[in-house]
Amino acid sequence: MQVLIKLALLALTFFLVFINPTYIGKMLYYSLFPLLFLLVGLFYRVAYYVSEKTVRKVCDQQFSYSLFCAQVPSIGDGDLTRGRLVVTDTSLVLFQKDKKGIGRCKEVWRLERSKLKAFRVGQVLSIRKGITFETEDGEVRFVTRAAFKQKDALTKALGWNTAKPSPSVEGEAAGDRSFTEL
Repeated sequence: MQVLIKLALLALTFFLVFINPTYIGKMLYYSLFPLLFLLVGLFYRVAYYVSEKTVRKVCDQQFSYSLFCAQVPSIGDGDLTRGRLVVTDTSLVLFQKDKKGIGRCKEVWRLERSKLKAFRVGQVLSIRKGITFETEDGEVRFVTRAAFKQKDALTKALGWNTAKPSPSVEGEAAGDRSFTEL
């Protein structure tokens, strides 16, 4: 399926770039652009999206919270790892779409909840917002569009009354916009 979508994207892009709109009519030519965007969205869904239903098939534990997001790799480690983050009673687990079969996923990352110190919502990458989990070993960052909307739900799923605060910043830096937005 993924290969067929890639071929259709390639053919449609070739057609839109190299064919003169006057040959086929401007109306038909410009009506192909929504088809192109639709194919890009379909490709993204087929290649990366992991549903809760798919996770329930492979996860033996019940989970109270899930979020489609992308894990930010360590510096120099490659691309984002897109998948579904799940909060179980004992851990946080990231499931990624399995390339071997349709409707399958696999576990790619796990963090025991006992190692989780705090989390914060805000800028994760230069232009992307998300969630940063602070652990004993460092930080793990996830990019998601719904970061601010998910803060209360994530706090509740972790069993905390409120989000545990990050280390405080004092002085001139405390008035910086990045600290007052949160």
